[in-house]
Amino acid sequence: MLEIKEPTVLTHSNVPGWEYVSRVPTFALRSSIRLYSGYYQNTEQPVCRLQAPSGHVMLVLGFGSDMKIRQIGSGVDSGINSGVNQSFVAGLEAQPLLREHDGERYCIAIALPPWVAYRLFQGAATEFVQEVVALEDIWDDADRLVEQLSEQSSWTQRFALVDRLLKEKLFASQHLVRPEIRWAWNQLEAQGGCILIRQLARTIGWSNRYFARQFQEQTGVTPKAAARQMRFAQAYRLLRTSNNHTLSEIALDCGYSDQSHFTREFHAFCGCAPNTFQKAKAAVADFPGLPGEPGVPGEMVRDIDE
Repeated sequence: MLEIKEPTVLTHSNVPGWEYVSRVPTFALRSSIRLYSGYYQNTEQPVCRLQAPSGHVMLVLGFGSDMKIRQIGSGVDSGINSGVNQSFVAGLEAQPLLREHDGERYCIAIALPPWVAYRLFQGAATEFVQEVVALEDIWDDADRLVEQLSEQSSWTQRFALVDRLLKEKLFASQHLVRPEIRWAWNQLEAQGGCILIRQLARTIGWSNRYFARQFQEQTGVTPKAAARQMRFAQAYRLLRTSNNHTLSEIALDCGYSDQSHFTREFHAFCGCAPNTFQKAKAAVADFPGLPGEPGVPGEMVRDIDE
């Protein structure tokens, strides 16, 4: 019998006071969740970062210094910026966020396909699809979980605790996901949203209307809205991580009709135009973090938030 080895924690750090770690989940979770991302930051000055929609439901488990969260364009702070509510869930269609904090902070970010979130949050993920909510409003044991995380002395121990928690909650869930919906989501994601919705419905053997209704019931969004999110997520990754693509090339590669269409969609999802994002990225070339990670210098927050 083959031995299944647990994955290694990979650590990246380029400046003092900053650490990024990653690990794939335990074997039992890998068909549902691809990666855990852990962050440690200890800064004297406020650090502001952009969190754009990713085409996933984002589960963030955090502890340490307080974090201020604001949805871009709202003009007001989120209601989850107190020290006890540092862990939150961003719904699939939540607006882009500006996250600001200083001091010492740890967090683990987990991108959940919406059908996984549907099971994990007992169907609630379809109710807050456009919102950012404190984890304690969804899980009664959220405070205890965060306390347990803060007591661990290594990332290996923290990830093992998250493994155990997610396995327990998924196993106990009474909300089953139809295999056709899971397959359809995976197909959409594999094609970056560039696939005909009626083709998916026809392959499954459902009518377009029935497929759309079932899809939205278990993900919170229509297939068309999901495809739109995935096209943006692919374009966002290219713009964030590559310096070798022009905006017109990204628009073409990601299935937009033209650069104007790409610009409108990018602004709708990210709160700024692609060229504004490029300027922010260039301005923070030495920003603590991963290459291309969307840190936002203070003087550019206004440009992105208008």
